[in-house]
Amino acid sequence: MKPKKLQLNIPVTWVPIDWLKREETSKLPPTQVTHPISIGPVIQQRERNDGPRCTREQITRYRQNWKRILPPRVLRSIRKHNDVLHGGRSLNMLLPREYHRSTKDYDIFSKHPKPHAKEIEDYIDKQCGCDMAHVNSMVVPNVSGIEDKLMSADIHRVVTRLHSDAEVDYMRIPPGLPTVRKRGIRHESLKEALRKAKRGLNQPLRAAKASQDIQRIERYLRKRGRM
Repeated sequence: MKPKKLQLNIPVTWVPIDWLKREETSKLPPTQVTHPISIGPVIQQRERNDGPRCTREQITRYRQNWKRILPPRVLRSIRKHNDVLHGGRSLNMLLPREYHRSTKDYDIFSKHPKPHAKEIEDYIDKQCGCDMAHVNSMVVPNVSGIEDKLMSADIHRVVTRLHSDAEVDYMRIPPGLPTVRKRGIRHESLKEALRKAKRGLNQPLRAAKASQDIQRIERYLRKRGRM
């Protein structure tokens, strides 16, 4: 007689192969893919932005050559796109030197503020050979209680690694803005700048600079007999 084979009735659960693969993959740590970029003898890793990380030497070089790199490019962009310069930098260009005040940034009205800000960012990065600049977009709310389109704005700020303040601010150009042209650059008119500065006294973030601008515009207009 042949011996009987012992059969065990053990329930078997069928598991799809695809599910097992997903189960095993989910337990593995995520793989990070980096793209090294060579800058001279140093290898840098790409950041979350669009270029290699800047070295201290590159940041120092940009600081030393800032006047050669940024201002000429910004002014060429304004002429090219027929944008409008306003704010402290504009007043320094419209008023004689005795009425100037210290200012660092460029305030620009544009029909296409975000793409033009991106152009400036790309130019700075190309000149520096690293991710020196980036664009921050933000909304400045109107807290003055005055109904005025210029009291709030969507701003696209070109910020560099030199400091946290923007070097160039782009905003959409208000309709019907009165402008003047000097040396190929469009500026908002002095009367419009004075009107905006007086409204800015009601804005906590603008009050100090607005007060200075009011004083220097009015002094100049009085001297010229236009007030």
